[in-house]
Amino acid sequence: MTTEGSALARYLRAVTELQSQVIESQHTLLLDIAKRMAEAIQRDQRIFIFGTGHSHLLAEEAFYRAGGLANVVPILSEHFMLHNLPALGSRIERTPDLANMILDRYAPEAGEILFVVSNSGVNHLPVEMALQARKREMFVVGISSFAYACEAPLSDLGLRLDQAVDFALDNGGFPGDALLEMDELNWRVAPSSTIVNSLIWNGLVAETAHKLQEQGITPPVYISLNVDGAAEHNQALLEKWRPRNIHL
Repeated sequence: MTTEGSALARYLRAVTELQSQVIESQHTLLLDIAKRMAEAIQRDQRIFIFGTGHSHLLAEEAFYRAGGLANVVPILSEHFMLHNLPALGSRIERTPDLANMILDRYAPEAGEILFVVSNSGVNHLPVEMALQARKREMFVVGISSFAYACEAPLSDLGLRLDQAVDFALDNGGFPGDALLEMDELNWRVAPSSTIVNSLIWNGLVAETAHKLQEQGITPPVYISLNVDGAAEHNQALLEKWRPRNIHL
């Protein structure tokens, strides 16, 4: 049975090509960001991740993750997640003057890193988070679709996310996020942002761990609890980072 013409196969090809394009076109920038992540770990500083709507999924992907960095702090609130009245979250991400209230809860320090994820790259709250974090002398990385951000209407801030951060990463998605064209439909189906954002993040985790090892430092990485010795290893990381992570 051939799968060449199936929508499943076409999506696989499209998303595979997109992943390669995103990493290869931004390879040098990604290495630089990983270097800064490794330096933050050497300073015992935290890496925060914030997003609204489906973009918040990257914060959950990165947090308390087998194979993931223990110094990651997700910025989470049910008000801008999806499991509780998602239409409210859509309104909140367009509401001004919330960023400082959210940041205050986490008490970030100068020199710590914040990743802001917003696929459209234009909603008020993600852009405001980036601006306010930079005022606090955090290093801010944005992840968005540059193509989408150039078409979507700006908020009252008048800036795209890529204009409000220190380093901007493009997830390469189409405007509207969906990737695959379908016959007799006027819109695409099957989004790409969650897959590509996760690739970007976990690639950065891998490179950060590599850079730490080059310095003779053991990366602070959680191990799956189904692996021998994981409980003791993870407990040591929890004891170190729990006092500075309200979600642990």
